[in-house]
Amino acid sequence: MNPKKEVRLASGPQCATLAQMVALELTKTFEGKLTFDQAQVSITDREQLDVKKLAEKFCEEIFGIKADPWTEEKKRIETFYRKFFNREIDWSKVSLPEKIVGMNRLEYVFADISENALFEAYAKKFGKDNVWKYYSSITQAIKSQQARPTGDYAVCHVGGDEPDMLGLSYDDGVEKEIKFMIPKEGILAAFRYRAETGKMYDVKGLTRFSALDSDGGAMCMCRGDGGFYVGGGSRGSRYPHYGLRQVSF
Repeated sequence: MNPKKEVRLASGPQCATLAQMVALELTKTFEGKLTFDQAQVSITDREQLDVKKLAEKFCEEIFGIKADPWTEEKKRIETFYRKFFNREIDWSKVSLPEKIVGMNRLEYVFADISENALFEAYAKKFGKDNVWKYYSSITQAIKSQQARPTGDYAVCHVGGDEPDMLGLSYDDGVEKEIKFMIPKEGILAAFRYRAETGKMYDVKGLTRFSALDSDGGAMCMCRGDGGFYVGGGSRGSRYPHYGLRQVSF
């Protein structure tokens, strides 16, 4: 069997030179034909001309290079883990979820970072007086939860201040076979969102997790008394501002 030939990647200067060559030929083609208004609209209105999508299409059609839809999210996630956990991410270890319309938020979940560790890191960043939990140990309080991939994994979700599936109880989610956040994903997502935007999750309502505690209650998170809170409640209760955060792998 022949050994697999190592692929040598193009250098930065090579990529820059190729891009300049393409830009030069476009300039020649535009000259004397492209109007001022066409150029201005294309520059300022991404709905008229999305340069990023155009470049991705060019790369895929000419070179067979598929664009990574998660590039920007990956950068933000890497920054987050370096800053708060001094960890580096090996994206080759996980399968990335397909980019679904509306689910623009990606999370990388380390198997060896517990719910407790995430909660403590949140408290360290925003102050211990700004977090509360009903359980002495969130990790130990989890009696059962929705199945997840073994090891590290990536998951995408809608994000945003409030749950995307409002008015649904834990039992509703289970009955409808919805994949929705477990405690680790929820705490992680809430932490990163606040670290990046300064805004909290669940300002008006509450996120129910796909997990039950030792008392049989549905675990949840919300902004309680102005701070981040993790606790539990009735698994069957429904309120207009309470709900689930759907996920995809």
